[in-house]
Amino acid sequence: MTSFEAAFEVYWQKLFAVVYRVVGDRAEAEDLALDVFWRLHRRMSEPGAGPVTAAWLYRVAVNVGLNALRAKRRRSSHEEAAAQWTTDNRAVRDPLELAAQAEERRRVRAVLARLRPRSARLLVLRYSGLSYAELAAALDLAPSSIGSLLSRAEKEFEHEFRKAAR
Repeated sequence: MTSFEAAFEVYWQKLFAVVYRVVGDRAEAEDLALDVFWRLHRRMSEPGAGPVTAAWLYRVAVNVGLNALRAKRRRSSHEEAAAQWTTDNRAVRDPLELAAQAEERRRVRAVLARLRPRSARLLVLRYSGLSYAELAAALDLAPSSIGSLLSRAEKEFEHEFRKAAR
């Protein structure tokens, strides 16, 4: 990447979408995506810093999102959960459906926070639309190992999700 402005134009929507998929709150996702770009700006300003790649940006975005998710879980504020539920569900009409959707999103985020970091990163990025090649680059993994790692991450997620349902 040659300039901060060009990187911002190319990657803003993609990184916002990745972070939003992790935290589930548009305002928080915007703040966190801006934090990713602040880190990019600082890194590009450092003398002797290596080149910044899309993989680096995706890795930072997922890490920032997961860190925020873990912090939110530690805080465990009921007021934030109620505000989030209201914000996310204004468009849906059936209150029962709203409650079920909110509960499932909460469970998914709680399970992601309990997974091994690599598994959580893999799942978030894959379900944000990244290809196997992009996953390999973003997570600094061999492209040939993505399929099996993703399969293990999905099994780990399913196991934790079912365990949380008990």
